[in-house]
Amino acid sequence: MNANRILFLLGSSILVGTFAQNLFMPIMPAMQQEFHTTSTIINWTVSLFTMALAIMQVVYGPLVDQYGRRKILLPALGLYVLGSLGCYMVDTIQGLLFFRVFQGIGFAAIPIVAATVIGDVFTGAKRAEAMGTYQMMLGIGPAIGPLLGGWIGGFGGHSAVFLFLTITAICLLAMNATWLPETKSEQPGAKRFGLGSFRDILLQPVGASVILIGFTQMFAYHAFLLFLPVYLNETYHLSAGQIGLVYMLISAVFVLSSKTSGRVQKKWGTRKALVLTSASHAVATVLFMLATNISLPVMLAASALFGFTLGIGMPTHTTLLSEVFEKERATAIGVYNFIRYIGMAAGPVVGAALYGLGGNWLEFGLAAVVIAAAVLFARVQIRKQQQRSIAPTA
Repeated sequence: MNANRILFLLGSSILVGTFAQNLFMPIMPAMQQEFHTTSTIINWTVSLFTMALAIMQVVYGPLVDQYGRRKILLPALGLYVLGSLGCYMVDTIQGLLFFRVFQGIGFAAIPIVAATVIGDVFTGAKRAEAMGTYQMMLGIGPAIGPLLGGWIGGFGGHSAVFLFLTITAICLLAMNATWLPETKSEQPGAKRFGLGSFRDILLQPVGASVILIGFTQMFAYHAFLLFLPVYLNETYHLSAGQIGLVYMLISAVFVLSSKTSGRVQKKWGTRKALVLTSASHAVATVLFMLATNISLPVMLAASALFGFTLGIGMPTHTTLLSEVFEKERATAIGVYNFIRYIGMAAGPVVGAALYGLGGNWLEFGLAAVVIAAAVLFARVQIRKQQQRSIAPTA
């Protein structure tokens, strides 16, 4: 079993898989005209995919733990192929929405299986480094997807985009069927999973801490993503192309910081790194709030810092979950993914409402407060657990 080859395979799978989320976004206005529909309905192509992605996290998690990584991933990739092919072939908006759900169901297995397999194959500092590499690959997809999709869509319309997704889906299925080994270990006494497993994960101190921090950070990040283009256009009068360059800057910083996360975890330990990096992200959120009206360069620097502190901390989440939940590793990662996806969905909606009530000070001030509260909760819970683990036994 070549661990580095497995990591490359999983990283490539998540990078290419994320194209299903964002590849066609630049041509959505053209798709609206092509399908003779409204902007609200065409936006459902994103919403339904995301809903399927979120819900399937808590479905796949226990299945992956019980039956194995390959046994769940390969059929799911088969669904992903069918969903992509269906999106390419249909000529009605109803058909497109239907097959987007299939795409989401199939794609949903990739992030949960990838993080679980990395937890299986790597240990200690190597696991932290591998999670950082995986997070880096996860960040590259959203950075280049819209650019690639704009080029493909400009050449051949939405059909070319979904044909490209179909081809890449077939390649992912073939690659994983050929090279991904089964990494699930046979653990005597492993329990069958039910609702009690979800409860145990949510009540476990480290699990609760990681999940709460993941939710608050994704809430802040997606509020930030919605706020940034509007503010850059209205306040600093940047064009769409210039705003795209800003997003590329933030994505590049996020990707690079994810790769350095392993060094941070090696130096401080994963639990301490979780607290310190999350606290730095809360500080960066406050600095971004203060910097928005100073000048464009200051705002860009604060935006880059926001992306850096988020990226350097994210790999600690899955590293800790893989370490703490050995027998229910996939279930824990599935619960974590599900709840942070809720944060992704809530961030733009709640953030826009807060901005309407009190501007960016209320929006990002509250975001910083909820992140800081999650960090404080994590610090208390992790310290209590450490004290219990070193307490003398009678």
